[in-house]
Amino acid sequence: MKTNEQGQNEARRQHTEAIVAQHLERLFQRVPMLSGFWVQPDLDVAELAVFTWPGHTPGQELYDEIMYALADLAEERPEAMALMRGRAFARAVH
Repeated sequence: MKTNEQGQNEARRQHTEAIVAQHLERLFQRVPMLSGFWVQPDLDVAELAVFTWPGHTPGQELYDEIMYALADLAEERPEAMALMRGRAFARAVH
């Protein structure tokens, strides 16, 4: 592959990464209890980490919210799904 093509591919990948980051930032803002999650290679959500109060267990609604967010991202940017597979995402702590 030519150097110019490699540069263009890298620029596209970085642009898509930025879109994924923005989309997930909005998800973490909408769902304050969400600390992090892992997207399996088949794009199922697994291993949710949440901040909750004693006695509260997040239900199916939380999984659904994440799956809807991923579906929206897939519709908006299908190429982003390749970047999501098998990755963990976490809320930034400052």
